[in-house]
Amino acid sequence: MRRALFLLTPVLALLVAACAGGAEAPTETQPAGPVSITFWHSMNAANRDALEALTARFNSMQDEVRVELIYQGTYVDSLNKFIASLRSGDVPAMIQMHDVATQLMIDSQEVTPVQDFIDRESYDLSDFEPRLLDYYRVGDRLYSMPFNVSNPVLLYEKNSFREAGLDPEKPPQTLEELTEYSRKLVKRDSQGNITRSGIALEINPWYFEQMLANAGALYVDNGNGRDGRPTEAVFNGPEGKAIFQWWHDMAQEGLAFNVGRNPTGTDHLLAVGSGRAAMTIGTSAALRSVLNVIEGGGGPAGVEMAVAPLPAPRSPDGGMIVGGASLWIVKSRPEAEQEAAWKFVKFLVEPAQQAEWYAGTGYFPIRHLAYEEPAALEVETRHPYFRIAPEELAAGARNRATQGALLGPFPQVREAVATAMEEMIVGTKPPAEALDDAARKATEIIRDYNQRVKP
Repeated sequence: MRRALFLLTPVLALLVAACAGGAEAPTETQPAGPVSITFWHSMNAANRDALEALTARFNSMQDEVRVELIYQGTYVDSLNKFIASLRSGDVPAMIQMHDVATQLMIDSQEVTPVQDFIDRESYDLSDFEPRLLDYYRVGDRLYSMPFNVSNPVLLYEKNSFREAGLDPEKPPQTLEELTEYSRKLVKRDSQGNITRSGIALEINPWYFEQMLANAGALYVDNGNGRDGRPTEAVFNGPEGKAIFQWWHDMAQEGLAFNVGRNPTGTDHLLAVGSGRAAMTIGTSAALRSVLNVIEGGGGPAGVEMAVAPLPAPRSPDGGMIVGGASLWIVKSRPEAEQEAAWKFVKFLVEPAQQAEWYAGTGYFPIRHLAYEEPAALEVETRHPYFRIAPEELAAGARNRATQGALLGPFPQVREAVATAMEEMIVGTKPPAEALDDAARKATEIIRDYNQRVKP
């Protein structure tokens, strides 16, 4: 699901048109009976199954609201369709959208902040993980409800560790340790060709952002865009250049096997399963899908997968950034549909549902009480590493670096970083030069966006 974030999002012109003035909700009389709403989502594999099960339960347990799930492809696909549909009015009452679209969705002026519903009924948020609210709260308003939350983790094959004389219960924690472990894990044939690298790495700017935040560094100026609209990229400071240099050196030495942009989202996992690499970085959201393959006997024989926190720079001012997506209520739908969407949102974030969502996907709960529910307790008993990602998020510092960047053209900026990664790994551009070029391009994109939206 993260793979599509590398694509340029061709919605800016339509967005600017939409920002000329969001439509108010129609006030026509609703027919008697349940209020029917559509919910656009981007879940697939085990995650889609889990969402369909929760929706079916909601529809069966009450007679006021009927929710129709409509899969719209990747988050970028869904965003494009949403913006393109604004003029026709053929939009859903509710849409799931990835984290980095937050400012873009706000700028569309086509959403009703969930804060409006929260304030009206004094909805209690005290049980919610504060780091999640930090990310999706802009100013003092929560515009969307956190729902599917994930973070990158290290996935590794224990037998490879044992073969290399490494303790499989002590995975690497820092980038330096990851390099050291990879040197021991590398295998070569009789001609000296590398047949197994330490780690399979994909061209993924999300991992760069997470490592940068763990170093306590900002991505853009003005407090990561939280103290005011960002005007320039600052991710090319010493911390960012150190990460790029590490990535470059790993690939050049053969310690990392480059799987490219990985459009299927599986190439890095297949590299581990086939023995081409002993480790990889992936999203915690894929844990249930991976387990389903392994437990169903569909995985490669002799592979013993394990999960650990993301190796990254360590700073007392650093930590993980919230990943995943949130739920938005669309303003141009009738008021009755917006109310119905809010009821469904509340259902999805109840502890019981969050626990089942956690067990069925790997996305971790947004509420603390969810961990006390039977579904959560059972999956953690069978698979203790489900708890790794949420514990890593909660353990981080709470500051602008770990709150994550807020900027409208985030997907385009990510594309600039992805291109820089390719230029230094596949091409010949020095890491520092590649990152500086990406920062200049990102700054142009940000300033152009600001001019067009005219905040």
